[in-house]
Amino acid sequence: MPILNLTIRSQDLDFSTDLSSDTRIAQKTFKFERTFKMKYLKLLHVFHNINNTDISDGQGTSDNTILFAKLSFLNANNSVYYESDEKTTIEHAGTICLGETTKDSHTSTYKDMYKVLHDGSQLLYINQPFTLQLFKLESVDPAEGNTDLPTYNTSKSHLIKPITMDEFRGSLDSGGQYLSLTFEYNEKYKK
Repeated sequence: MPILNLTIRSQDLDFSTDLSSDTRIAQKTFKFERTFKMKYLKLLHVFHNINNTDISDGQGTSDNTILFAKLSFLNANNSVYYESDEKTTIEHAGTICLGETTKDSHTSTYKDMYKVLHDGSQLLYINQPFTLQLFKLESVDPAEGNTDLPTYNTSKSHLIKPITMDEFRGSLDSGGQYLSLTFEYNEKYKK
C-alpha cells in the first residue's frame, strides 16, 4: 500500500495574530495537490522529540505527559478520546493518542502504532486544507487526604488541553520540536 507522511515542526506552525503567542494552539495546515479518495487509512508509526520541559503539566507533578494529535478530516467514528469535564463526558472527535513525551531533552522516540483510522464502506475524501493540532494530557493532583478514587475521577482529574505555540517551540537554546506521522492507505482510483 502507498505511504503518506505528515510532519509538523515547531518552525512550521500556523501563525495567527488573533491570539497572544502563549494561547495559540500548536497547529499546522496541510493541502494536497490532488484529492485523495481513501478506502483505508492506517497510522503506522509516530516519531517525535517533544519534551515535557516545555510541555508543562499544569497542576500535576508528573515527569512527562501523554501527547495527542487531532486531524481535522477524521470524524467521531474513527478515533476518539474522552475527558471528564464538569461531570459530563465530552467526546474529542478525531484525536489520536501518540504516547508519552520524551523524558530527556535532545532525545527522540519512535513508536509503532498500527492503528486503523478509516476502514469502511464510505470513502474518506482528503483534498481541502486540513489541520493537525497538538494536545496534551494534563493531570490534576487530588486534594490532600482525598482517597475516594471515583470522586477524583469525576472531578477533572485528567483533561486534554491544547499545546500552545510557545510550548511546542520550546526554549531558544533548543533545536525545536517535531512530530512525524507515517500512514499507509488504499485509494479508490476509479471515477
